[in-house]
Amino acid sequence: MKTVCGIDFGTSNSTVGISKGEAFAMVPVEGTYTTVPSAIFHPADGAPALYGRGGIDAYNAREPGRLMRSLKSILGSALVDEKTGVGGRYLSFEEILVGFLVYLKVKAETFAGERIVDVVMGRPVHFVDDDDAADSRAESKLESIAKQAGFKRILFQYEPIAAALQFELELERDELVFVADIGGGTSDFSVVRLGPSHKRRHDRARDILANGGIRVGGTNLDTQLSLAAVMPLLGKGVMIRKGRDLPAWPFVDLATWHRIHTITEPKNLNVLRQIQSEVSGDPKFERYMHVVREQSGHLIAKNVEDAKIKLSTGTDASINLDDVEKGLSVRARRRDFESCTASEVGRIGEAITSTLGTAGVKPEKITAVFLTGGTSAIPVVRKAICAPFRNAKVVDGDRFCSVGLGLAIDARRRLAS
Repeated sequence: MKTVCGIDFGTSNSTVGISKGEAFAMVPVEGTYTTVPSAIFHPADGAPALYGRGGIDAYNAREPGRLMRSLKSILGSALVDEKTGVGGRYLSFEEILVGFLVYLKVKAETFAGERIVDVVMGRPVHFVDDDDAADSRAESKLESIAKQAGFKRILFQYEPIAAALQFELELERDELVFVADIGGGTSDFSVVRLGPSHKRRHDRARDILANGGIRVGGTNLDTQLSLAAVMPLLGKGVMIRKGRDLPAWPFVDLATWHRIHTITEPKNLNVLRQIQSEVSGDPKFERYMHVVREQSGHLIAKNVEDAKIKLSTGTDASINLDDVEKGLSVRARRRDFESCTASEVGRIGEAITSTLGTAGVKPEKITAVFLTGGTSAIPVVRKAICAPFRNAKVVDGDRFCSVGLGLAIDARRRLAS
């Protein structure tokens, strides 16, 4: 049988699963790793782009160039068609993403030892909240990117359904399952019947009772932690004149993974220099401008993310800001983190309630909750997911590979013949 694959192009990390015959495998997409950060670094000299950890390492080593992360977040916006300067030339963000998918395709083909042209692409339940037209455009754009990368047959599957198919391999009896896939950019949910009597069916449509989700994930939590803990040290809240604070956008963009690279665009730099003159050398905003000059925004974002992860097991964590000013740091506390992210976590809870309502299922009827995605490990998020399901067992899947493997399972079912 020919080899087919499933690609989980994630906001924070990406994976590829392949299927040939009855065998499934996760592809080592960077060295021996089966995950690759969704990061793209374009060297200033026009050399080929570096992806994943290699790109991040080049950026951390201060090699001249431009790092971009979390670009999945722009698929549903007009920004994906805009051009930006990288490596001495102008490329659209679509072209940049084609390069990343080519990278994943080559890794899969090298591992399989043959050409692969059929793929099931994972997608969130909603690329864009409350905008069906934009959501449809995002899927069409991702399909176009996959075609340009060399795939011929391209299908899509909701990411939580893919995770459910992977979970089903482990089941010895039928279950009514609530699947929660909480990743970097989205929180996605499915209510689905799984188990031995269901998986033999070729058409699983009637087993899927509901899909739901919201565009809130780990990167949103990073943004809120950064705005609350870090950005006040860089000028957030400083007054330009009596009754007028600095505008919010410079701090929101610096705290948002997929917006960081836009700060150094000429139109934004002009505005920032004007602000700098208005605040007359305020030391906090001078720190901000230092970050802009040194292009260290991604380093700060990574330190914020590391603190968020530490707060999953501890009550406090230090955010190192040496790249801003020698010896500068700020302490983040779990209670403060949970306070500043309460709105986002509340929206996750509302989406869970909505998904159950669509399914017409009461929480007590759910027999298993299956968790996947890196953000599902954050205590306050996990609590929000599990709270309604008092009678269900909670099962943790592979946080980073469940979806990729499930997409490969789906690819065998739908494309291998």
